[in-house]
Amino acid sequence: MASLANRVNVKPVNRRALRRYGEFWRALQLVGAAIAEAEKLAAKADTGTTKRGGARAHWATPTPEEMKAAAKKSGRALEVMSKAAKRWEAELVSREWRKH
Repeated sequence: MASLANRVNVKPVNRRALRRYGEFWRALQLVGAAIAEAEKLAAKADTGTTKRGGARAHWATPTPEEMKAAAKKSGRALEVMSKAAKRWEAELVSREWRKH
């Protein structure tokens, strides 16, 4: 089986690309922290059965189950993206990042 270096165009580390990859990785970590906070909030959420003025508020809020499911789905998506970033790290730090 061919190594990853043979399958992708890997060149010496490009300092600018390395900096951009570092920024990208830090952003992924910040998103992970935000998702962790969302999971904590979802765990503390109540069912919203409190009535105000005889009826529920005039706007809809997600149920605690919906909040937990959304946080879990976001966490899985972030995990997939993080794994892909690590898998392609060698290529991402060796070439310029293009804007499309």
